Amino acid sequence: MNRSLRPILCLLTLFITPALFAINDSDDHRVFVYQDTSCTLQFNDARKEAFRRIADEVPNLGVLDHPVWLRIDIPPVGENSYFELQAPNIDSLFFYHVAEGEIVHADTSGEAYSFGSRAEPVPNFLFAISSLETPSAIYLRIRSGKQLILPFSIAPKEELYWQQNRQDIFFGVYAGIILVMFLYNLFIWFSVRDNNYLYYVLYIFFVGLTQLVLNGYGNVYFWPENQWLSVRSAHFCGVLSGVTTVIFAQHYLHTRQYARWWHYLLNFYLGVYTIAGVLTITGHLVLAYKLINFCAIAAFLLVIVAARIWRKGFHPALYFLIAWSIFLIGVTVFVLRDLGVLPYNNVTQYALPIGSALEVVLLSFALADRINQLKREKEREQEAKLRALRDNEQIITQQNIVLERKVNERTRELANSNEELNVTLSELRAAQAQLVDAEKMASLGQMTAGIAHELNNPINFVSSNIEPLKRDIDDMIRILTAWQAVDEAAPEERQTRIDEARVLAEELELPYIREEIDQLLRGIRDGASRTAEIVKGLRVFSRLDEDALKKADINEGIRSTLIILKSTIKSEAPVETKLAENLPEMECYPGKLNQVFMNIISNALQATAATGKPYEERKVSVSSELVGGSIVVRIADNGTGIPERVKARIFDPFFTTKEVGKGTGLGLSIVLGIINDHNGTIDVQTKEGEGTEFIITLPLNRTGTSK
Repeated sequence: MNRSLRPILCLLTLFITPALFAINDSDDHRVFVYQDTSCTLQFNDARKEAFRRIADEVPNLGVLDHPVWLRIDIPPVGENSYFELQAPNIDSLFFYHVAEGEIVHADTSGEAYSFGSRAEPVPNFLFAISSLETPSAIYLRIRSGKQLILPFSIAPKEELYWQQNRQDIFFGVYAGIILVMFLYNLFIWFSVRDNNYLYYVLYIFFVGLTQLVLNGYGNVYFWPENQWLSVRSAHFCGVLSGVTTVIFAQHYLHTRQYARWWHYLLNFYLGVYTIAGVLTITGHLVLAYKLINFCAIAAFLLVIVAARIWRKGFHPALYFLIAWSIFLIGVTVFVLRDLGVLPYNNVTQYALPIGSALEVVLLSFALADRINQLKREKEREQEAKLRALRDNEQIITQQNIVLERKVNERTRELANSNEELNVTLSELRAAQAQLVDAEKMASLGQMTAGIAHELNNPINFVSSNIEPLKRDIDDMIRILTAWQAVDEAAPEERQTRIDEARVLAEELELPYIREEIDQLLRGIRDGASRTAEIVKGLRVFSRLDEDALKKADINEGIRSTLIILKSTIKSEAPVETKLAENLPEMECYPGKLNQVFMNIISNALQATAATGKPYEERKVSVSSELVGGSIVVRIADNGTGIPERVKARIFDPFFTTKEVGKGTGLGLSIVLGIINDHNGTIDVQTKEGEGTEFIITLPLNRTGTSK
């Protein structure tokens, strides 16, 4: 047996085996139906209506926009008997067990009700039946915006649970296959960055989710308490699986290139799916379901499209055609079952998940072959490059002199860049030493973490370029050495040395080495530039001469503080700045004022993050303006705010609202002392649950009066 066929045969055996079991034991039951077109009948009124008997073993009522009543006449039942309705996608279901004209048991269920309210926590609807020695009847009032196929069973609870466990195992295996294929293709997408794999991953996810939802597992595991989504989940999954199917097929088959007219037709179906999604949201579920079923025609069209594209010479279309044909068999059986052409049994019930599982596996094999195709294309590309190199040997010879000069220039630039990098690293070490000495700053740990995070990226960027640059330089030296050997060789060996030098240049891909050296040097220069920018912000923030009174730009201090807090800002909340232009310099202690800004902005970031809002809804703003003879700095946030009872104590030494070990209570106390040293004032405006604003007023002349 061909080894490539063994996994497929194993899958067929695994999936087909559960389909050999019977579904219903309804031979002893008579089923009657009444269409409640008025949508108003209650139980006592409905039982008086003329019910029509259904001859089919499994009632198939189609898609209805009104309730339907079912009466099932059942023989005497024993103890521990249960009635199971194997249709998990019903919106609302009212159950009545009636004996001798009286209601013995009544219950309410359906996707429109909380899953936790069900008597039995299983995907299908399970109701207890009282033990009776006489015949009785079961009345069901059913309403749903989906296809109403109503298989049922009456059996002991243990037997029904055994059947449910068998179904759970089947769909557990199915979900496992879908998950493995999902993770496998997601890993490949991360590796090769081919968007075909991304579209296929989305397709796998929504197709698998659709099958689980259609069989009731959405309510059990995903949204048991969300009735709005439960009622619409089958519609949403149908729309999303259809959309991802069409998008994947368009990109995998290159329909825009090979079948333009069919490409636009598939776009039409995307529009219909969009309309169905809007109708689902607005509550027109019956019309949405009919549109989704109409779009199922696109599945048949994809077979035609794949066949046409394959005939045009696009080989991957054959894989798609085979896999999709297998899936289409399952779709056909599923649709014919819904239309009543085929009977409802385990074969027709599981045809769609079996087909989708096999199709997912086969398409994964097809996409895996795409890697080999990319490899072959790369090999052809390399061969073309080698031919181009042989055709341009004369040009390469003429450019060797220019190349040697450029190599020397690049070498000098590299040496200069390394020297600049060493200087930058020395400055960085000096800046870090200054931070260590500034232990009196309450937020030392936060600063160190932020600086380390921001410096790590450019330094890693530079260091990662050094090794490939060294390798390229070594290759260049080998080429130069080979040409040097030409000059030193005897006349009879000169042509041999020239040939060897040319072959070496071709093997090492000389033009590619030149281009890579240039790219690596640019990368090192960019990394050094980013490092210098961070060091500059750190130098401005720390102010080695902070104990000296001097003229300084307040805006510059705010900007340097934000640079230090950059990593914290990225993780906790965005910061908006509105700094006044042409703000005059003021007489101050720059380093101490930077400490004020850092403490207050850090508190604002933490307060905003503590709200639990999404990142984009958090807000911290910093502004500056000139008011009279003073500079006013405002730092506001939309965080948790400060309770009125706490506001009066926030500037007290060692007072903190943080957990033990997470705050010393000195931050705002130090802030108040620094502002007092500048003859300034600080005002706090806050409202619990809405946010806080700190207003700092600093006189331009320290000996002047603050306003």
